[in-house]
Amino acid sequence: MEYLVGDNMDIVIGKNLFDEIRKFLSENIEENIFLITDENVRKYYLDKILQCLSDFKVNVYTLTPGEESKSLDIVKDIYSELIEVNCDRNTIIISFGGGVVGDISGFVASTYLRGVDYIQIPTTLLSQVDSSIGGKVGVDFKGYKNMIGSFYFPLATFIDIELLKSLDTRDITSGVGEVLKYGIIYDYDFLKYVYSNIDSIYNFDDEVLETIVKKSVSIKNRIVSQDKRDKGIRKILNFGHTIGHGIESFYDFKRYNHGEAVILGMIYESFISKEIGLIEEEYFNEIFSVLSKLVDPVIFNIKEVDGILKNMSYDKKNKKDKIVFVLPTDRGEVQIFDNIEKDLIKKTLSGDWIWK
Repeated sequence: MEYLVGDNMDIVIGKNLFDEIRKFLSENIEENIFLITDENVRKYYLDKILQCLSDFKVNVYTLTPGEESKSLDIVKDIYSELIEVNCDRNTIIISFGGGVVGDISGFVASTYLRGVDYIQIPTTLLSQVDSSIGGKVGVDFKGYKNMIGSFYFPLATFIDIELLKSLDTRDITSGVGEVLKYGIIYDYDFLKYVYSNIDSIYNFDDEVLETIVKKSVSIKNRIVSQDKRDKGIRKILNFGHTIGHGIESFYDFKRYNHGEAVILGMIYESFISKEIGLIEEEYFNEIFSVLSKLVDPVIFNIKEVDGILKNMSYDKKNKKDKIVFVLPTDRGEVQIFDNIEKDLIKKTLSGDWIWK
């Protein structure tokens, strides 16, 4: 078990952490818990979490899995339920699920009664290495991802790798994409480690999983601690997300999950980097080789270039009318650019270069 102490929260990483969670809650809350989860997590782990919380009064709110639940309508329904069961400022909200559950739980916690405490128990690889770290919470609006939200840090985050063993291959791939991102933007040796242990990750090797989760969390925590409000260095975490979010939202979050879209985004944005001379073709080929093996080639077949480009133009990271990209400049290094020509973006999105 490992404890990481951030500026705003404690992070505990290990296996079978329910006793640790119970101990933490006993020391930090009075009585009421409002647990937010989804149908998938409820099916596998509700009995375990309720046993862990048996000393407390617990109300459970269950979401339908998927990005469609990240809406203001769902948030309003949760507010109504919180009021119905008399939750006050002494209530603690527990987020028990993947990224969607975490985003909604954190946003509700940040706004209900002007802010109540919450803790994160992320259950997917993607949420363990990315979305549960850094304090970004929010919901989608009018088809655009995370358009309404805030920065709000949990009291603690408990990352239990044992919870990953109920995930299917697609969910693991979604998380692996974000893990590889840390290698490309920050630590090339980590990229090599992850890729050399890909089979072990998909076989749920405890030692490898714990290593990649700890390293990913450490990298993100190090970056976030320097830039909590996403004004400077933290922006490098958006590598792959400019195109990735455009693809996700254009297809209404149904054709691709977040991790798949970000994998595509990282490949496409690395291609842009090569085309404008920031990286050599050899390094681009390394990135392409690593990332393209994670996804079915059919997902490169994107025809709706103009629609995706339009969605990218609404990205909250943009500066006025300029689309902002994070692009590789060397192994383990990236920089931010806002001067990429639209013709090159269209060429990249078409994917025609992939099959040449």
